[in-house]
Amino acid sequence: MNGSPLFAGPVQFAGGDGHSVESAVVIRGAKHEKDGIAAEHRYLSQNFGSWFLKQQKLVNQKSRVYDRMEITDQDGRQRTVFFDITDFFGK
Repeated sequence: MNGSPLFAGPVQFAGGDGHSVESAVVIRGAKHEKDGIAAEHRYLSQNFGSWFLKQQKLVNQKSRVYDRMEITDQDGRQRTVFFDITDFFGK
């Protein structure tokens, strides 16, 4: 994604490709956790088609909060995607 925001309604995706904490997908504009979670799901569907959540885990690192999502994509591939959820976590 190279830092350019993608739009998902009022929510924007910025940051990286989500393959690591350092390149996490940053979710901006989510007013509440439910909006942020919906944005995560929308991002995964846009990038991987249909998917199945295997595991989800919170990661706290360097004063930021990340959602680590392990999914199986529509082709059966295992993927891990990191989202920076600091802006909406706990709201």
